[in-house]
Amino acid sequence: MNKSKEIESEEDLVLPGDKIAVIEEFVPDDTCYEDEGVIYSTFLGKVNPDSKKHKISVQPLKKYQEVKVGDMGIGLVQFIKKQIASIDVFYINNEYLPVPFSSILHVSEASRRFVRSMFEVTRPGDWIKVRIIRTMKPVYVSLVGHDLGVIIAYCVQCGYELEFKRRNTLLCPNCDTLQPRITSRNFGKPLKLSLGSSLNETR
Repeated sequence: MNKSKEIESEEDLVLPGDKIAVIEEFVPDDTCYEDEGVIYSTFLGKVNPDSKKHKISVQPLKKYQEVKVGDMGIGLVQFIKKQIASIDVFYINNEYLPVPFSSILHVSEASRRFVRSMFEVTRPGDWIKVRIIRTMKPVYVSLVGHDLGVIIAYCVQCGYELEFKRRNTLLCPNCDTLQPRITSRNFGKPLKLSLGSSLNETR
C-alpha cells in the first residue's frame, strides 16, 4: 500500500500511486487521477498545486512522451468488439512510455481492403504496431500503412504463440488451428526496443 503524502510545497517528490490530494481541494489534470475522491500521482515527479485555480498536477522527472499524429506505436490489445479494439500503447517511435495510454482501433482503419469484423484483425493479448491518427482523447490509431499490424499473437484456444503461415493467416503449433490476423511484415521478429528485451518476453 502506498504511503500518502501531504502537500507542503511544490517541491514534494511523489511516486506513481502516491496520494497527493482529495477532490474537494483540487481538480486533477492528465498527470494524476482520481479514485473515490482521492487524487493520486501517475508519475514520479514533483507536485504542483495551484490553490487559486484549485488545480493540481505532477511535473514528471522523466520527460513525458508527446504523442503526435503520424507517430508509430506498439501496443497490447486489451479487448475487442465487432467494430473496435482497445489497445494500450507502450511504445511510441520505439521509445518506452513510463505510463501507457489507451487507444481505439476502428475496423475501418484495420486495412485498405474491406474488413467485416475486428475478429479478423486481432485478438486480446496480441502485440500490434499502429499509427496514431488522432491525439485528442480518445486516441485513435490505424493499421493502414507500411509494416503495421499484429507482430506477436497467441492462440485463442490454447494460448500458444502463433507462427506465420501466410499473409494475414497464422498457425498454432500446438493445436494446428489456422487463425486470421492483420499481420505486420515484421510479424514474429523479436523487437529490440529501449527496455533491452523483446516483446516476446513481456507477456
